[in-house]
Amino acid sequence: MVPFSLVALIVGALSIPCAFFALNGGAAFFSLALVLGGFVLGALGLLRDRERSGLALVGIACSLVGLILTVICFACSGCAVCRVQAALRVIL
Repeated sequence: MVPFSLVALIVGALSIPCAFFALNGGAAFFSLALVLGGFVLGALGLLRDRERSGLALVGIACSLVGLILTVICFACSGCAVCRVQAALRVIL
């Protein structure tokens, strides 16, 4: 059986590069699912696996970084959409 702490680390680390999917707007939900999974698995790893609690903490920290990047990228995608709409209005 794979410990929750190790899975939390893997999922949390994957949430960081997947945060850039939020630049497309709607793909932010995939990144948020990874972030949520990293938080939940990290918490379970802290509760159930005391000897690997460091991995769980790093997984939670990676999930937090992924959450921050997702929010920033999603906010930037909104700005880009507004600029494109404004440029289309000028052209049309």
